[in-house]
Amino acid sequence: MNVPNLLSIFRFFLTFFFIISVNSGRLRLALFFFILQGISDLLDGFLARVMGKKTHLGAFLDPIADKTMLVASFILLYIHKIVPFWLTSLVLVRDMVIAFGFLVLYKLSYTRQPAPSIFGKITTACQIVTIVYILWSEARPYGDVFFYVTALSTAVSGLHYIAIGLRMIYRSRFQQPANGS
Repeated sequence: MNVPNLLSIFRFFLTFFFIISVNSGRLRLALFFFILQGISDLLDGFLARVMGKKTHLGAFLDPIADKTMLVASFILLYIHKIVPFWLTSLVLVRDMVIAFGFLVLYKLSYTRQPAPSIFGKITTACQIVTIVYILWSEARPYGDVFFYVTALSTAVSGLHYIAIGLRMIYRSRFQQPANGS
């Protein structure tokens, strides 16, 4: 077990402290845990690259820790009537569709490691900024613009990942490899 993988596990457990903080109404403390997770995410990625410690375990743990915190954030903030149901649903449906798509591709014997697209990275950034803004705004009213931007990026990236998966299936099933004749 290397340091980057330990940081991923640490991020996963930070989610429990985040949940406790939100449920006890301590949104500033929840914000602290959310930001701490973000910093540890950057740190583990940096250390994995610099130390040459990228592993298959890390490739699995890192996104699980990230998704656990984001999904928990949206669900909890919906339960506490801070984030609308439609946005929480969209975030969850997108993640389930992507997970199902990767499972289908795996079952069809695709060996390529899934890689985040630019749209996926933009979506993650929008979701993070929305959560940070909400937790920071705590008692102040905030505009819904963050919800709409996050929803748009979430929908676009979900559709983009579906298109990538369908293209992979189409190319492997219906296109013949060039044989030079």
